[in-house]
Amino acid sequence: MIKCPFCDYQQIDEKVIFCTNCGSRITDDTKQSSASERLKFWGGELRMLSVFFVSFLGFEKLIGKKVYRDIMINLRECMTDVEAIIQQFDGTSNQIIPDKRILGIFGAPKAHKDDPIRAVRCAWQIKDWWKKKKNEVKFLGSVDLTIGINTGRAFFGYILEESSFLTVIGDMINTAARLTEISLPDEILMGENTRDRVLEYVDVQHIGERSIKGRSSKVNVYRIENIREESEIFPSQKIPIFGREAELKKLIDIAKSLKKGKASVCLITGQMGIGKTRLQEEFQNFLAEDRSFNFVEVHCSAELSSPYFAFDFLLRHYLKLDVFDDKKKLADEIDEIIAQKGLSPLNAKGLKHLFLTDLQRLKRDEIFTINEEIYTAVKNLIKYESQKTPLIMIFEEFNKADEMTKHLISYLLQELKNKPVMFVLVNGPKDFITNIEIVIEEINLTPLSLRDIKNLVDFILNDVDDKLVEFMYKSAGGNPLFTIAAVRNTLRTKLIKKVSGHWRLEKEQHLPFLDDLYGVVMSTIDSLPGDYRLIIDYASVIGYRFSYRVLKGLFERTKLKEQLNHLVEEGYIILSQNDKDPMYVFRHNLLKDAAYTVLPLRKRKEIHQVVANLYEKLYVDQLSDFYEDIGYHYLSGENYKKTTKYYKLAGDKSKNLYAIEQALYFYNTVLKLNKDSEDQVDIDTMQDVLLNLTDLYEITGDVQKMKKAAEYGLRIARKDKNTENEVNFTERYAYVLFLLNNFNKAEELLLSSVEQCNDDMVEILSILYSDLGILYQNKYEYEKSVLNYNLSWNTARTNQIKRGEILCLFNLSQLHRNLGNYEKALDYLNYGLNNLIPADNMRWVVQFKYMIADINYQMWNLKKAKNFLLECLEISDDIGNVEVYLKSALDLAIIHTNKAKSKEAKRYLQLADKKVSLFIRENLLAEINLKKAMIYYNESNQKRVKDYTMSALKIAQKFNQKEIEFYCYNLLSLIDTESSLEHAKQVLDIAEMIKLPPLIAAGLFRMTEIFTQANDFERARYYGRKALRVYDDLKFNLNDENRQCYIRRPEYIKLLEI
Repeated sequence: MIKCPFCDYQQIDEKVIFCTNCGSRITDDTKQSSASERLKFWGGELRMLSVFFVSFLGFEKLIGKKVYRDIMINLRECMTDVEAIIQQFDGTSNQIIPDKRILGIFGAPKAHKDDPIRAVRCAWQIKDWWKKKKNEVKFLGSVDLTIGINTGRAFFGYILEESSFLTVIGDMINTAARLTEISLPDEILMGENTRDRVLEYVDVQHIGERSIKGRSSKVNVYRIENIREESEIFPSQKIPIFGREAELKKLIDIAKSLKKGKASVCLITGQMGIGKTRLQEEFQNFLAEDRSFNFVEVHCSAELSSPYFAFDFLLRHYLKLDVFDDKKKLADEIDEIIAQKGLSPLNAKGLKHLFLTDLQRLKRDEIFTINEEIYTAVKNLIKYESQKTPLIMIFEEFNKADEMTKHLISYLLQELKNKPVMFVLVNGPKDFITNIEIVIEEINLTPLSLRDIKNLVDFILNDVDDKLVEFMYKSAGGNPLFTIAAVRNTLRTKLIKKVSGHWRLEKEQHLPFLDDLYGVVMSTIDSLPGDYRLIIDYASVIGYRFSYRVLKGLFERTKLKEQLNHLVEEGYIILSQNDKDPMYVFRHNLLKDAAYTVLPLRKRKEIHQVVANLYEKLYVDQLSDFYEDIGYHYLSGENYKKTTKYYKLAGDKSKNLYAIEQALYFYNTVLKLNKDSEDQVDIDTMQDVLLNLTDLYEITGDVQKMKKAAEYGLRIARKDKNTENEVNFTERYAYVLFLLNNFNKAEELLLSSVEQCNDDMVEILSILYSDLGILYQNKYEYEKSVLNYNLSWNTARTNQIKRGEILCLFNLSQLHRNLGNYEKALDYLNYGLNNLIPADNMRWVVQFKYMIADINYQMWNLKKAKNFLLECLEISDDIGNVEVYLKSALDLAIIHTNKAKSKEAKRYLQLADKKVSLFIRENLLAEINLKKAMIYYNESNQKRVKDYTMSALKIAQKFNQKEIEFYCYNLLSLIDTESSLEHAKQVLDIAEMIKLPPLIAAGLFRMTEIFTQANDFERARYYGRKALRVYDDLKFNLNDENRQCYIRRPEYIKLLEI
């Protein structure tokens, strides 16, 4: 026995490396001595550690069977054995004899790159040792052993100034102790930090979240089920990366720049096989070791991506949502996660749309709401996650991403530009991102140099002839993938030969397979042994990404996991997700395509059919996640009946997630299959598809296609004698005619449909009345419009159709605002806010409040209008409602220009301009441009006034927006002095045609101004008196407070002076 020179502990075996008391190395090495002295000098330091407690339970039960001394001898022997195992793994141990525990420490005083897996392997060996020990010493049968492992930063050093005792303290140590306490006998539990670092080596079971004493939040706990000698994810250093040092450094520098608090975008581009995936893998290795970044990665390739596919995958992984949880459990998990992060329930609602999409028929406003809620939830979650640690999101094969993923990223780039978030887009198109303020970095990978190719070939073959290297360089053109393929091919064809340990080129000849990408890929596949090639064949039928469960269901292989690991190691596939349902991705899309195309067509069809059946069997409770995949496989297997079922469902999902293009594809495929099969598709499916198509074409503005779908659906419904669907299609057809300005025919159809409705059709009845309200409003028959809006409201209210009530109130409020019945409009709006709209439906809340702001502006209550607009600006920004945000910002700018506050007006105008770069509807653009024209008029910028006015007028005439036309001509009469009277007459003509008192008053006032300026006071007084009478009528209907504001309108004051 020897004595530790640092803590004077004397019971140390001469063979040990570390002191079992303080953890110091027992050596005469002066460097180690100085390191410990340094530790004594500073008192200690924070270290990244992996620790575990080994606890012996039940020794106290032996008292009475054995004398206390024998028990303590056995306990010390057990502890000594455990310490010896810890020392075998180069760890440090501390005995805690009163508690019958041992603390194993990895990472101090000596740190290793693989400390987490060392700790896990050590714990696993201790577990095996204990099984043998209990068999050898019978009376230990009632003694149990538990182990808890955790990883994190902790203090390592001297906790007392005079003490020479080294120890570790910190929350992560306490967590490890608590994990040991809740562990069952002979069980090893570990925390999430450890699990994340060792998952490639171990199989774990997530046993849930557990409350840990001393921690306010729960901890994810995992039980170790099995441990492997080799990593399941073979390291990318299998073939080192050559010639990409500068590009990797650039990526790392961009990541480090996130600490300045600004977002960044990096596009990684280059030809296939040039090393894009490999570069981002090396980047991930850096991020994993650095630990000062959060990062997530997703492959965007899929046969038929569901909407937001990339974000669905990323968020499931990041939030650790179990793919096999049912809908209720998934919803509860999302609620709990969002609550733990301190985010509002509205964010949970947005995330649920992604994972629990509503498949019922939704109307346009409801679809817009869902889209905004998704955008807002993802934005707020990313903002939260990047608050403390920069977040890096890597999108592989971004060129294959679905449109909704691309739209969402465009939105996030705009909204998160001042957040430490980095988007790495591998194969990201250069023209994808426009009109954003973030600097876009591009790393375009070019062919490797001759020197780099030499290093690559040297690594593969070891000791090669220069002539051979030159041949490989010339043949493969500096492409690393092609070079590897060339090496494999020449080895297989014996074109190169090893002479005296030195690889030489036997004969220089053309390698035809390198002439095209397909040849390269086929050569790569052909180099595989038969068993491995078969896996590639089956996987290629499943798709660009394939799950272990589905692949295993296709054919039984005892060593399938090991074979897949080999394919990962050799660079054919990538393990992109390793949990209950391991997911693999083809490393190169062309590899999948090449393998698939050479398979016999008949065999492919059979496999597709089996794959579709497997999805239905394996994911019976998660089918909505796989509608697109199942439909694709049934279509490829020529099972058209099943295809129409799943494509219809996929279309419903896409439509309700605002993925218009994807929904149109699925629905139109159903129509095509019906046509090809001579109307063999289920008639109910056909009617549902056509009804949803009419909604989609309404959103896209394709009126002729909407008309065609409505007519087709109406014929089928009448043939099927389905009264409810007949009414639905008639409503859609009437609405098309309304859009085509065929008001009389539309009115006739709507009235006849009202008569057809029975007591069970109250929802469609409410819609029909609402349509009639809109129709009469556009015919300028306002009494009929009010009547039908009220009928719609009463129908919805009687039958508790909340969304119908809200829509009717909004339409009624809008109509009364247009008519100048401001108090009545406010009554409707306040009733809706106080009694109808749910607190979490912020889209309707902000729309109602914006209209309140607008009405207050019309009454010239500028203070109230400004306050409501500021509230709307904040809410709409939070929930992602671009329309209300734009209008609120521009209205605030108008108010400030009225008060000659140009600086404030400019600020709000800039806020609006930043949002206009996002996608907005063309008819909304007319209103936006009109508001900008008003701002520039108040700022006396004549050129911009004219430009924006003419743009707004052109769009307004296209969409028959008479109110906007009115204001456009009014502005033109103000700036075009030569034609001011002509424009003013058009203004008055429009006002009298649409019969809206506020516009008639404004038109009369403009005529008054023109004749006053022309010194034609008689006609000025004529128009002035008429204008004043209308303004007085509007004023008379206001309460005292609003009347006092109204008489301060500039027009009213000027009219009183005439």
